[in-house]
Amino acid sequence: MKKLNSKTIIVLLATILAGVGNSVPVAGQEGHPMDGSWVGDWGLNSQDRHRVVIIMEWDVSGLAGTINPGNEAIPFDTAVVNPDDWSLHAEAEGVDAQGRAVTYIIEGTIDDLGTYNRTIAGTWTVGGNAGDFSITRQ
Repeated sequence: MKKLNSKTIIVLLATILAGVGNSVPVAGQEGHPMDGSWVGDWGLNSQDRHRVVIIMEWDVSGLAGTINPGNEAIPFDTAVVNPDDWSLHAEAEGVDAQGRAVTYIIEGTIDDLGTYNRTIAGTWTVGGNAGDFSITRQ
């Protein structure tokens, strides 16, 4: 059996440690504050509420998002985040429950920015009818 010299052993160990180091997630790196799945509800009043899921992702070109991902997903046409107050303005063209084309306008502000399960709350407008919404990052 051939013996390994110390230089070979060091290179071998460094390679193994580099591989292990790259496979371990780094704690505390969550990405952009808007990234993630957000779940909550919106409605025109306190009795008539609608569950909503929004997926948002920040990349070099800006914020992209989808309302209720799935077969009837509604992608954001416009999404603007103001980092001064962490407000969000998003618009999307979709279809309402009666099958009519409508514009969705979402305007809200992040609360509890430093927490994982932060919330966004504000005004949710569908086809000119304004209500409120609150969503929490999951």
